[in-house]
Amino acid sequence: MIVKQIIYCPNCGDRAERYNCSENNITRTSCSHCDYLMVQCSRTGKLIEAYAPGINSYAPVPKYEMSEAVHKQHLPLNHGNSGY
Repeated sequence: MIVKQIIYCPNCGDRAERYNCSENNITRTSCSHCDYLMVQCSRTGKLIEAYAPGINSYAPVPKYEMSEAVHKQHLPLNHGNSGY
């Protein structure tokens, strides 16, 4: 089941959308105004994908190795056009 919430964008403050998918434990937050995107695992809180124009990265982001089971769990997001 996918639940949609309207929130304030953490990047620009405009209206953004947050989708919580209980089927694969994915939370996707996006803003069409500034092109902000954050995809994370709602069970572990680990970041899967992010893009935030205008936010500088001052520290290197550590790479996390995902187990094959976790990778398969999040696989639908990584297949081309996922419909979002």
